[in-house]
Amino acid sequence: MKNVLKNHMYMWRLCFKVCPGYMLYTIFDAFRYRFMIFLEHTLCIRYILRCAEYGEPFYKAFIFVGIVALLMFLLMIPDGYFAHTWHFTAKPKLYRALKEQMFEKASVLDLDCYDNPEYYNKFVLAVSEAENSIERFLTTVKNAVQCITALTSLGIFYLLVDWKGIVFVLVSFVLRFILSKKLNKVNYDVRLEVNPKERKRNYVNRILYLKDYAKELRMHPGVGRYLRDEFELANSEMIEINRKASMKRSILSFSRVYLVGDFITDVLYIAYLIYSAAVLHTVDYSSAVVLFNNQGSLRGSMNMLADLISQTHENSLYIDKIREFLAYEPVIEKDEGGLVPEGIGKLSIKDMSFRYREDTPNILNHISLEVNPGEHIAIVGYNGAGKTTLIKLLMRLYDPTEGEITYHSGNIAKYRPTDYRRRFGVVFQDFQLYGAKLANNVVMDDLSDDALDSEKEKMTDALERAGFGERLKSLNKGLLTSVTTEFDKEGVDFSGGEGQKIAISRAFYKDADILIMDEPSSALDPIAEYELNSAMEEAAEGKTVFYISHRLSTTRNADRIIMLEKGSIIEEGTHDQLLALNGKYAQMWKVQSGNYEK
Repeated sequence: MKNVLKNHMYMWRLCFKVCPGYMLYTIFDAFRYRFMIFLEHTLCIRYILRCAEYGEPFYKAFIFVGIVALLMFLLMIPDGYFAHTWHFTAKPKLYRALKEQMFEKASVLDLDCYDNPEYYNKFVLAVSEAENSIERFLTTVKNAVQCITALTSLGIFYLLVDWKGIVFVLVSFVLRFILSKKLNKVNYDVRLEVNPKERKRNYVNRILYLKDYAKELRMHPGVGRYLRDEFELANSEMIEINRKASMKRSILSFSRVYLVGDFITDVLYIAYLIYSAAVLHTVDYSSAVVLFNNQGSLRGSMNMLADLISQTHENSLYIDKIREFLAYEPVIEKDEGGLVPEGIGKLSIKDMSFRYREDTPNILNHISLEVNPGEHIAIVGYNGAGKTTLIKLLMRLYDPTEGEITYHSGNIAKYRPTDYRRRFGVVFQDFQLYGAKLANNVVMDDLSDDALDSEKEKMTDALERAGFGERLKSLNKGLLTSVTTEFDKEGVDFSGGEGQKIAISRAFYKDADILIMDEPSSALDPIAEYELNSAMEEAAEGKTVFYISHRLSTTRNADRIIMLEKGSIIEEGTHDQLLALNGKYAQMWKVQSGNYEK
């Protein structure tokens, strides 16, 4: 319970900080609603019945009803604005406040969090339940205030009129609370078990309607059938999980609703009330009628409280996931550490090994490499050799399992990650374009109007050097063109080669000390590839460059070529030296040599 209160106080502080007026009025609105019901259904009806039972003048009842009606009218005046305006403007602000925290945390998650299925499942659950948790919290606040108001007003009324009747409701309440808690625990366990299946089902569902996959799915209908089978399998597993829990849910629900609800209060209590009024005469008939009518409200309020307590436990479990996610302290992505010395420095890898998880084998084994300032290094090897992993380690997206990487003679783990990565211009093999302006996709940042004007020439130059100059001239809105038509009907869906040129322009725009080109020409035609290589040679003058490519025409002019196999360096030297060695690199070259002139 202590943890439940902490979690809900966390949500209260978050919501109150964003919309204090809305939260205060939510409390008042819940109080007003239950208090008006008490006035109308309890005090007003009892007073009218007592006037009739004891022969009181009609005008007394008329005046009393008029006072109650006036009070209800005054209390309802602000309700229209709250229900139809404030309610719809405040909630998005609350959702945004929590989502902004989660987005900020997601932006600094260490990359290995995405490689951990257990953590990633928690991450997905936290993000997917963020808005629902706020919605459940607001419902909790409203229901809690209503319960307290109803129980206080009706409780005092019952104590003054017939205190013994409360015993029936209390027994029903305690038993319902116990059963509700067990039922919500079953529902939560089912939700956790269903979550990975649901995530898989949603993944398949996403693939089947996204444009990115449409062509391949039509060309390879077997893949579509396989995905539909996977969808059905995940769906069947979800149904089976729920089926296994259905009997337990049914028994708990029946016991909660009927055995400890309707039977105790509707059967036993009504029998007691009739006996008290007709036989013992301890309760007058007007009070008996009001007590009979209000036992449902009292029982409903207590049942609501029982459900509310168990529901807060359930919601607390989700809030725990959110807080756990927000409390995660990144190991690599902390914005702390020293600044990297200015200028291009020597990059050294010292006896470095790496594996993604403790229970998996090494991807890289005892790699040692020294790269001098301005040196051009080509990293080649067959798929799975560890080339891209090595580059990720150089950029400190991961930390080595063993050994270290130094830059300017300092361990890169001692540098501030943002400052260290500022020295890198990179084109990833699996680059992404974003639903924003073309300018944003080059700069990879937000741009004010002033920044757009001042950086226009530099962005244009970067795009031209990447071979996108002619295409840029054909765009009516130029750098302000929206990338993709998903959010702008005047946007442009660029081809794979055009997208790759935009991605390459980012490295040219950044003017970094170290350039990393991970398969930079994989989507380009031979002419575009030749032009790109020429542009890169010009742009990379005086810079340290790493090329990763299967197309050896891109790598043959490198100062040094590193051949990786199964995570180890097996050959190292210039293009001519490795051909003379007649090893694995020479074999790879011979396969492709028909496409290039020696």
